[in-house]
Amino acid sequence: MKKELLFYVLIAIGSSLRLIWPTDMEWKTDEKLVYAEAHQVVRTGVFPEVGIKSGGGIVNPGMSIGMFAAIAAFTDDPIAMVRVVQWVNVLSLLGFVVLARRKLVGAEREAWVAGLALAAVSPLAVLFSRKIWAQDLLPAFVFVIVTAHMHREKGWAAFIWGLAGALMGQVHMSGFFYAFGLFLLTVVHDRANGIRFQWIAWLLGSALGALTMLPWVAFLATNPQTTTSNFWNLFQLNLYFYWLIDALGLDLYYSLRDDFWTFIRYPIVGGTPTYLVALLHILLVGFALFVLKVLFERIRGIVQRLRQGIDRSKLLRNVSVTRFYLLAILLALGVFLPLSGATIYQHYLICAFPFPFIFLAKLLQPRSRMLMGLAITQLALTVSFMLYIHFVGATVESDYGVTYGAQQIAKP
Repeated sequence: MKKELLFYVLIAIGSSLRLIWPTDMEWKTDEKLVYAEAHQVVRTGVFPEVGIKSGGGIVNPGMSIGMFAAIAAFTDDPIAMVRVVQWVNVLSLLGFVVLARRKLVGAEREAWVAGLALAAVSPLAVLFSRKIWAQDLLPAFVFVIVTAHMHREKGWAAFIWGLAGALMGQVHMSGFFYAFGLFLLTVVHDRANGIRFQWIAWLLGSALGALTMLPWVAFLATNPQTTTSNFWNLFQLNLYFYWLIDALGLDLYYSLRDDFWTFIRYPIVGGTPTYLVALLHILLVGFALFVLKVLFERIRGIVQRLRQGIDRSKLLRNVSVTRFYLLAILLALGVFLPLSGATIYQHYLICAFPFPFIFLAKLLQPRSRMLMGLAITQLALTVSFMLYIHFVGATVESDYGVTYGAQQIAKP
C-alpha cells in the first residue's frame, strides 16, 4: 500500500509539472502557425480543408487545426491556449488512473499505476504536454478510445470508440494506424473469445467521424502531394528503439540536440559545472541495461515456447487487458506504420501514451524498488530540464528554441 501511495504522489507531482511555467513553452514556426490558423478559423467560421504539412510530406487533415480552433474560440493569447493543452493532458493522465482503478484488479492494476507514474514524470512526456501542437492532444483521444473500447459490448461505447478513432487520425495521421490496429486485433480477439461487440454502432461512429475528413480527401485528390515514404522504411526498427528510450527517460536529445552536451554539465554552482545531470543519465543507462537483460530473457522464453509448439488458436484467448492493448499498439505502430513506408519520428509514439510506460512497469514489476528508483531518477531529470529551460530561456542549438516568454521579453 505504501509503495502504491508513492506512485500516486509521483502522478500528482507529474501533473503539477505539466501546469507550471506556461510561458516556457516552445514558440517556433509550427506553434505560431497552428495558433494563427486556429484563430483564422474562428474569425471566418470556415472549417479548414487541411492543416500544416506533416513529417511524411503531405498536409495533415483540417481537424489538426480544427481542434485548436475550438480552443481559440474561448482563448485570446498563446498562454491561454497552451494552458488548455496542459489541462487536457493532466486530465487524460488522471483519467487513466481512474480507469485502472475501476476496471483492473491486483497485479495488473498495480502495473498500470506504476506505468502511469513513469508517464507522469518522464521528461519527453512532460514536454509533449506543454505545446501548441496537434500531437499533444492525442493522449486525450487514446483515453477516450481505450475507455470506450473496454465497454464495447454497449452500443454507446462502441459508437464513441469508432467516432474517436476516426477523429484521432485526423488530428495526427499516426492515429489512423492506431485505430486500424486496435480494430483488427479486436475482431480477431473477440472472435477467439466469443465476445460480441456492437460493430454496427462502431461503424456508425466511424462514419460520422470520417465526415470531417472529406474536405481533406478532396484536397488531396486535386493537389498531388510528395511524400517521404520509401521502400527501405519498410525495414526500419526505430519505433522499438524509441519505445524503450522514451519509457526509460533517455530521450531529451530529441529536444535539445547539440545543447544536450551543455545541459549535462548542469547544475552550475558558482560557475563550476557539477555534471549531476550527466550522473542522472548514467543511472538511467544502468536501468536500461538491466531492462534489456530482462527483455532478452523474456524474448528467449517466448522463442523456446514457440519451438516446442503451441496451439495458435489459443494465442489470443484469455489474454490480459494490458497484453491486449500492447499487442494492438505494436501491431499498429510496429507493423502497419512501417509497412506504409513512412519515416517514423519519435513524436509518433505520443499516440501510444501511456502504454510504453505501462509495458516497462510490467517488465520491472517483480523489482518494485528498481521501478521506484527509475521513476524518481526520471523525475529528477525532468525537473532539471525544466529548470534549465526556465533559467536559460534560449536554447539556440536545440529543437526547443527560444521560449515564448524569452521572445516576449526581447520584443522592443
